[in-house]
Parts: sequence; structure tokens; C-alpha cells
Amino acid sequence: MNVNPMASIKSVSTRTGLLKRSLLAVAALGLAFPGVSVAQTAAPQASATRTVLADGTYLFGQSPEPGEIGATYAVLSVENNQTVGAFYQPSSSFDCFSGQIMPDKLAVNVVDSYDQTVHPYSIALAVDDSPVVGAAAGAYGLEGFHRIESISDQDQEILGVCQADLAQ
Repeated sequence: MNVNPMASIKSVSTRTGLLKRSLLAVAALGLAFPGVSVAQTAAPQASATRTVLADGTYLFGQSPEPGEIGATYAVLSVENNQTVGAFYQPSSSFDCFSGQIMPDKLAVNVVDSYDQTVHPYSIALAVDDSPVVGAAAGAYGLEGFHRIESISDQDQEILGVCQADLAQ
């Protein structure tokens, strides 16, 4: 899987390289993403018992506002409890992922954009009571992240790169 270098989105510099490696190192310790754990095996198969996140495209952020420097965001597409997406920080690179939406967690394999290594992760799902979702029954989000309604063209572009790369 080769990530298509897109200069406007994915700048590779010493600073962003160090930031990304630091982000991955901290995430591996379960500190960067509350509710994240490093799995010992590949992501398990999704349960067909219920749909936790309806089919569609989502943006979640550690900040409730899009584009905040230093905050981590997840843009993802969901179809039949399967997901493809990316973790990113504004003005930095991004790492693609794919996996399943389980009844209690998002279980994915994240592909490091620098060395193409695969890291299994899981993020707990939590009932989403944010103003964006309101009191909708059964609405879920990623633990430690806020759902952001507005998905930018850049978010769509990042998601498109990951969908193309992970389809190969």
C-alpha cells in the first residue's frame, strides 16, 4: 500500500515526522486517544447484531472545533459496520485505517504513513449526547472525541486517499 503524497495535505518534514512518530508512540501507550488500546491480534470480525454507527461519513475530533492545531481528528466512512478512514492532526500527515465497528468499539488496523507498518487499535464507543446528535436513541461516538457535523473538502480528500490506498 503506497500512500499518494499530496503536498497540500501530507507534508513530510522533520517537524511533522517527529510529531507523527510521537503521536503514534503516545497512542501505543493509550494516552493520545482516551479509550484506545493496542490489540494483540488483527481486528476481529464485526457482529451483525446491531448497527452502532449508521452508514455514512463521520468526523470526530479531540476538540469540538475542526482544524484546531494539536488536536487529533478521525474522519471515517462506515458501510455495513465496516470502516475506512484516517487519523490526522491539522498541518501534519495522516495515517489511514480500516476495520470494523463492533457493538462496543471501533477495531481498526492503522497504517503508518511513513514506514507502512500496521498497528491494530481499538477505540471504545460511547453514547453520543452532543448537541450535534441530540437525544437520538442509539447514537454513538468515539470515546474521548466530539462529533463534528461539518466535513471539509480536505477531510473528504484525506478519506478518498485512504479509500483508494486501502482498496488495493
